[in-house]
Amino acid sequence: MSFKKNLEPEDILISSFETHKTFALTEADSGSGVYAINLVKPTDSNLHDFDISSATTKTISSSVFYSVPTYQTIYKLYYRDITQMRGSIDYIRGVPSASDAVLSYTYTEPLSTLDNSTRRRTYSLRRPYTRQLHDTANVISISQKLYGERVRPGSVTITDNSTDSTIILKDDGRGNLYDTDFSSSYANKAVTAQGSGSVVGNFFYNDGLAVVTNTGSYKDISTGNGSDGFTIEFDSTQTIYEREYVCRVDENDFQHTNNKSIKQGFSSSVAIEGFQHSLEGHSIYDTFNYNVVGYSTSSWSTSGYEIGTQLIGEASHSNFATYVTNIGLYNDQNELLALGKLAKPVKNDKEMSLAFVVRFDTN
Repeated sequence: MSFKKNLEPEDILISSFETHKTFALTEADSGSGVYAINLVKPTDSNLHDFDISSATTKTISSSVFYSVPTYQTIYKLYYRDITQMRGSIDYIRGVPSASDAVLSYTYTEPLSTLDNSTRRRTYSLRRPYTRQLHDTANVISISQKLYGERVRPGSVTITDNSTDSTIILKDDGRGNLYDTDFSSSYANKAVTAQGSGSVVGNFFYNDGLAVVTNTGSYKDISTGNGSDGFTIEFDSTQTIYEREYVCRVDENDFQHTNNKSIKQGFSSSVAIEGFQHSLEGHSIYDTFNYNVVGYSTSSWSTSGYEIGTQLIGEASHSNFATYVTNIGLYNDQNELLALGKLAKPVKNDKEMSLAFVVRFDTN
């Protein structure tokens, strides 16, 4: 028989931890959602009079990407110019034109509330990232089904063979991509300014996007394929929640059972008042609801099913006790959410209190 009991708050413990998995993919893995496209900054002619028939496109897995609209999307999401913002200025996503790591911010400070006098102060704010979007750029996109919640900061390596020499880019854990050949000029991964040997792009961990925003030596990054292609390696992130529930059985709890076999004279049937038996020769036309009342061997009579009311001898003994075999967890709507099965039945002694720990992980 099933019994129910509410859990107390102190009997519930939920803790979380992050797990990571390393992926290494190439430009040939577009079917997995990893692909590269180039961006082109729009001009008045190709922005306001955009024509898909003449636009620069790239087809990946039967999907067409346009360089100009994609540029605008990336720009508005990650590189929007603060000086062009209206209303509330977003200092987190927005950047000044040609933004370096050190940003000068002018603040108007009130001096006195009596005459409303003010003075202007300029503060140098060092950002952990540098963001610049040139007239052209290249984007490597990773499918969310691969990186999970986000790409693990500090785990990204892009290896590109599109030029005569192999270029290796890494992220610094703060969203900057730098060339490892110039790591000495990128001492301690400290952001300086954007240019060869320093920051050559950005990685956006929550969205799985690498944007190589520099030109010159890096303009062909991710544009080749085969022996001239690229490889991107990263760690995915998934939070696992460990759930622990302590299910307590106090003395004299759950000592009853309505298992039908505990009654004398029972023959695997159950009595339901007013039920009509419409047996038609055990054929497909037999409409009797056996799923509800079960099969009968000898207790059927013209008056209906009859079950004994006396307990069998074993159940009337003072040492008789129920056994715990399964523990289910239900929500407030009485829906079964989890079911734990014991390795073997545990006797529920009426003079003992028991505690069962149900532990499982979810994401």
